[in-house]
Amino acid sequence: PEIVPDNGFGRNDKPDHDVFSVLFHLCHASSFYNTPACLALARVRAGLDTTVSDLLKSIVPVDFDSSKDLLQRAMDPIRPPSGPKAAAGCLLVQILEDENTATDETMMNVLEETLDFMDMMDEEAAEVVAQRERNTKGKGFQPGDKVEANYALEGTYYSGVIVEVSDDGKSAVVKYDDDGSIESLTLDNIRSLEVATQTVTKDGPMSDSEALGFENMDEKCLFEAYQLKAKLAELKSKHGQEMEAARLFEEAADGAMNDGKMKSASQWSIRAAELQG
Repeated sequence: PEIVPDNGFGRNDKPDHDVFSVLFHLCHASSFYNTPACLALARVRAGLDTTVSDLLKSIVPVDFDSSKDLLQRAMDPIRPPSGPKAAAGCLLVQILEDENTATDETMMNVLEETLDFMDMMDEEAAEVVAQRERNTKGKGFQPGDKVEANYALEGTYYSGVIVEVSDDGKSAVVKYDDDGSIESLTLDNIRSLEVATQTVTKDGPMSDSEALGFENMDEKCLFEAYQLKAKLAELKSKHGQEMEAARLFEEAADGAMNDGKMKSASQWSIRAAELQG
């Protein structure tokens, strides 16, 4: 199940929805590891607002252990989108830092996983833009497109990637994700593999903000990637991984400089130079 803020879920001044029904459906979706649902509940359990409903805080008690469990659950699913997973990772980092009880190993694992999600989030966003441009220009499928294909024309669609398109544009070769096998199929047996929560139009997939008409604040990351890299670099340095720490400090400095944070950029550049000896 997908969570779609609607009917006043955090959008209107008047409580025109049944908050207990909202909570039930969130809990149900969370039991299936639905990332947006887990993230929404985790935010409420941490005492934060959620886009889903502004009334949840009035009936759901704060419980940081429960919030941490829900955030980890939000990060578990393999399928995209990665944006809410990155947001969940950032919130988990903040809670762990505030509690100051997690081991360095635990913190490093969370930081690394969150940074991976941020990278995938950027890749997914770039793919959405590229696909929209292709659809607008009428170019159809291109090598590298993620798709689902009708395997052996048996009626079951499996995920894969386009590796080749015929000169006449009527067929394509698909490489399947599960076993790496390839198959040539006509385009009517191939369909785009959209991110699970995206709304798709004739011009391509829409962002959450475009589809909902407002920004989904639940999925806003609390940290920039360069800030997480600096945190991870400090821990790597502490545990004797100087070269890896230096690389992370350099990347953090570059990111901070691009964001106009010159003081942080200077500090991290110095740290990288010190570690490189």
